[in-house]
Amino acid sequence: MKVEVYDNFEELQKHQREWDDFVESVGGEIFLTYDWCRVWWKYYGKNRDLRLFIFRDDGNLIGILPIFFERIWLGPVFVRAVKIVGSDFTLAQFSLPIQKRYLTETIRRLFETISKYNWDIMHIGPIAGLYNCRNDLADAFNKFFSNSHSVMIRNKNVQTYFELPDSKEVYISRLTKNERKKIRKSYKRISNESNKPIRQLASKENFKHFFDEFVQMHTLFWKESSKSGHFGDWPHAYEFHRDVAEKQFKLNRLRLLKVQLGDRVLGYKYGYKLGSKHFAFLDARSTHINDPNISIGRILFIENIETIIAEGSRYMDSMRGKYEHKLRLGGKLFPIRSIYIFPKKLSVSLRVSLFRALASFLNLCYYRIWYCRIAPKLPFRRRALWKIWIRTCEFA
Repeated sequence: MKVEVYDNFEELQKHQREWDDFVESVGGEIFLTYDWCRVWWKYYGKNRDLRLFIFRDDGNLIGILPIFFERIWLGPVFVRAVKIVGSDFTLAQFSLPIQKRYLTETIRRLFETISKYNWDIMHIGPIAGLYNCRNDLADAFNKFFSNSHSVMIRNKNVQTYFELPDSKEVYISRLTKNERKKIRKSYKRISNESNKPIRQLASKENFKHFFDEFVQMHTLFWKESSKSGHFGDWPHAYEFHRDVAEKQFKLNRLRLLKVQLGDRVLGYKYGYKLGSKHFAFLDARSTHINDPNISIGRILFIENIETIIAEGSRYMDSMRGKYEHKLRLGGKLFPIRSIYIFPKKLSVSLRVSLFRALASFLNLCYYRIWYCRIAPKLPFRRRALWKIWIRTCEFA
């Protein structure tokens, strides 16, 4: 096995097709494709040290692990952290793009190579709920790191997946009687006003208009709930998603769906497709329809499901968090896992423990109490999430 290590994306640009085809072939997520990682690094790589690990056997690509090193100060203490590219500042989770039969050997070679670097704590994650090698991965890290390092494995969150049948009708038939009734009622109400909803995916001609209208509608919807929405919460979110959407559109992976009733826009569904997986990232809903018998969210969801099924996707990744409405619509929860590794040296262990305690305190006071509970009730616009919280929350 050969390990190649690069410190920039430009050197690997000629291998972009090989990179992306490999990620798709092992069932990986859109979040570790070449352009997604490259654009993420463009916006969030400042003061961070990039290392792209490429593993080959007899010239054949068998594994990719894009990581970075950074020093994070939190109050009086700092750590030299190692993370996966894309693991903060955007909502993503990963199935590591490594061929299963090479997984143990790849982790061994990673251990040998990364031991030459100076670091205090490594975070492997967030690991996707449907990653079928999660236990093998944990065993491999324990096997090669545990003699000299502490290895901690934690379930940090959950994500929702939808397993999709061959048709919209079969999907709806699997829902509860109450959910089917609510869906029929919403469609019946809107059919009295106009024809059935019209679906339109973003094209080369309308991409810019669709994307900006989607962002505006998403932001307005959350503003009415005294919240900022995704593009207000996360630093450079508009610029990042505008850039990455344009790149993925050219590769036929962007799925920006617009749903209309006549001249009125009901909303948008913003997602991506890679292989048989669809990644439902965000949506936007109209605030101009106030009929309590019309659920815009359900209509958008069903229209999106029909579009996804028609093009052959069999799984929809509905991203992080537990939401009752997703569970009612057939979603299933899977735990998101994180692996933490740090040296068993006393000085490092103490510093890492103090750092993680401070990260937990920041997460509680700033995010859970201030940002989520107090700030939405105050009559002024919230700023984007603190960068220091974003960089440390996974260690809490």
